[in-house]
Amino acid sequence: MKLEELSRLYNLSCLNAHKLLDELYESVHTADGEPLVDSHEIKAIRQQFLTKIRQELELIQSASDESSEVQ
Repeated sequence: MKLEELSRLYNLSCLNAHKLLDELYESVHTADGEPLVDSHEIKAIRQQFLTKIRQELELIQSASDESSEVQ
């Protein structure tokens, strides 16, 4: 894998993770902008986003692993 492609994959994953964090912020607030206070609801939202963000982190690791194997 070329270094430019590896960098592109890192960038893509980081951009996706950033978007997810923005979505998380919105998800822990009501439509009126008030923060959610129910701890069970927050935990469920947190778990959903952890799973998604971990996928992006795995993409970074997989790309790095693949690049290392080629070189």
